[in-house]
Amino acid sequence: MLRLHKKEAELLHPYFEAEMLRALNTYDKKYGYKLDRPVQVEVYPDHEDFAVRTMGMPGLGALDVTFGYVVAMDSPSGRPPGTFHWASTMWHELSHVYVLNMTNFRVPRWFTEGLAVHEETAASPEWGDRLDPHVIIAIKDKKLLPVAELDRGFVRPTYPAQVVVSYFEAGRMCDYIDREWGWPKLLAMIHDFAGGASTPEVIEKELGVKPEQFDKGFLTDLDASTKKTVDGFDDWRKGLKKVADAYKAQDYDAVIHDGSAIRDLYPDFVEAGNVYQILADAYVAKGDKRAAIGELERYSKVGGRSPDTLKQLATLLEEAGNRKEAAAVLDRLNYIEPIDEDLHRRLGDLWLSLGNTEGAIREYQAVLAKSPTDPAVSHFNLAKAYRAANRSDAAKDEVVLSLEAAPGFRPAQKMLLELSK
Repeated sequence: MLRLHKKEAELLHPYFEAEMLRALNTYDKKYGYKLDRPVQVEVYPDHEDFAVRTMGMPGLGALDVTFGYVVAMDSPSGRPPGTFHWASTMWHELSHVYVLNMTNFRVPRWFTEGLAVHEETAASPEWGDRLDPHVIIAIKDKKLLPVAELDRGFVRPTYPAQVVVSYFEAGRMCDYIDREWGWPKLLAMIHDFAGGASTPEVIEKELGVKPEQFDKGFLTDLDASTKKTVDGFDDWRKGLKKVADAYKAQDYDAVIHDGSAIRDLYPDFVEAGNVYQILADAYVAKGDKRAAIGELERYSKVGGRSPDTLKQLATLLEEAGNRKEAAAVLDRLNYIEPIDEDLHRRLGDLWLSLGNTEGAIREYQAVLAKSPTDPAVSHFNLAKAYRAANRSDAAKDEVVLSLEAAPGFRPAQKMLLELSK
């Protein structure tokens, strides 16, 4: 069951329902477990409403919470654009629904959170947690906790960023187990925790190593994937300032030279002021749009979420004649910022030009759900999509609505005549 606020239900329902069903169908098979009652997902456009629903008072910093079979989460409209990936959040919380119910809530915090973080990336490589500066510093300062003590990082943190670091560490631990021992072992661990086993007991039983051996192997594996960034972090910070200063001075050759040199030291950094965006802008300024596309594609692939940056990439791709790739970029943006009339209109146009009539219909319907600035054109666009899908009656209805909004709109007049023959 999906519960949305009435002011945005028409817009969000098709996207949220489709993703909710996809996640539930995936988890039914993956966990080998059938929930015995419907899941209820509640989506709040006002974060403080979500906080009161969750804790009974405002001020909660979390984005989402699971209570058994109920998931409460922020709506994309409740967060600044680009800061919230609602689909990733939904998959994370629905994983909790399965794991908590499969274990009758007898599961360590590190494991249920780690598995949920693991599932985000399993759903899409672009979704999961990235290596952020807090985690880099924790790795550098050797502040990661042993697996047997990792719950403490969630419930009794000893430094401000430890909860964030613990989410990352737990997720990477589950990634490590999946890669080295396979998904069946993670599934077996769920059943062991359901029987009341402790973390050390489960590690030894299912993985065949002592917790201390597991920690050693995990840290070796983590070091292999993060060493370049951890060792180069200070050089990267200094280099980023140098690149930013060169960009302000419009020294684009220096931006390209120095930015290319430091970009791969810390590829996960996609926040404001990232090297990908600075390099892309420098390439555009020099007239090299192909190189700009390359930088922005790297940004997108690694999980960048800025709506403006992704729309810039889609524009450059479309200008280069790569409409299919442009549509894919905008479609990904629906998982981040679906409260955007321009996004839906542009994606609808692209889908229609590519022959994806159902996709075009969905996007043009989303435009209309936002009370568009030009209802005549918006209804006409939807009529074109219906007509392309051989749904003449629906097309005629939309043409009539277009003419009601603008009686003199000649393209709509022409289509109505053609549909009436």
